[in-house]
Amino acid sequence: MTAPLRHPVAAARVDALKALKLRCWVRAYLWSVCEFDLHEAVDILQYAAVKSGLVEAIGQDAVQRIMYDAFHRVRDRP
Repeated sequence: MTAPLRHPVAAARVDALKALKLRCWVRAYLWSVCEFDLHEAVDILQYAAVKSGLVEAIGQDAVQRIMYDAFHRVRDRP
């Protein structure tokens, strides 16, 4: 039997804050093209922020500000 292959990238951890910001921009874009309603788009982001420990690390207000910034910018684009 062969040993399991360990990929060096698999050991790297994703930065939770960067991941949330990216997810916010993607969900905001999808909301802007009517793929999600607002609650559907935001609820999963809130869940991810809690699960990743970001709410505990940076606070709920900071998490909500990140979400607001993403959704506000796509809403106001031409």
